[in-house]
Amino acid sequence: MPYCPKCDMEFVEGVAVCTDCGGPLFESKEAAEAFRRSEKERQEEEMRKRFEEIMAQQEQLKKETEDETASRSSSPEDASHVYVTKRQLCEDMSSSATAFFMISAVLFAATAVIFIGLLKIPSGPMNIALRILLPLMAVGSFMVGISSRRSVKGLKDQADDEERLTEEVLQWFLKTYSADDLDNQLLAEDPGLSGEELSLKRLELIQDYLVTGRDLPDPSFVDALCDMLYTRLYEEV
Repeated sequence: MPYCPKCDMEFVEGVAVCTDCGGPLFESKEAAEAFRRSEKERQEEEMRKRFEEIMAQQEQLKKETEDETASRSSSPEDASHVYVTKRQLCEDMSSSATAFFMISAVLFAATAVIFIGLLKIPSGPMNIALRILLPLMAVGSFMVGISSRRSVKGLKDQADDEERLTEEVLQWFLKTYSADDLDNQLLAEDPGLSGEELSLKRLELIQDYLVTGRDLPDPSFVDALCDMLYTRLYEEV
């Protein structure tokens, strides 16, 4: 018998439109149920694919952020301005983890509001989409947050090692060379040095001693150390 799934009514043979809501009829209640199941499966599959796309985008964004900060810390171009310490990277990653946890909390709260009925959403594809997509996105954001938090722990160890190395190199250099030692060597080679040219030669000489005296493969880290040493030798006097 013709059946209207919206009104849950059956009609006599020959009726093609529901006399109550005006909607189209299925050939039988069973056919309507089969269509409803098929639509639900199709929508769930679409939501699953959409969730996978969102998760892939989140992972890509996380990777791009990590790559960008890493390249900024290792790029030799204009290194004194772009070098990012491991401590700064750690703080950036920690902020990212916190942001993902906050997004997850908001999504879980929205899911709870919908499921307990505080927010009324008309039945249909939108209702199904929200009930499926929101919890999936909440779980996904939470997992990315956990992954970021684990990265933070590794970066903290690296930051501690970097800070110890930085202080060790600075103390070694300051005990080995003084501002007068550097200037005497430079002026012995070129007595006419002065002003900005002398400052540049000082930085070059400090860099040479760092490269030859210590095994420091990262040029941007060396330049950052040069700036620190120049400040301690000449600007804090």
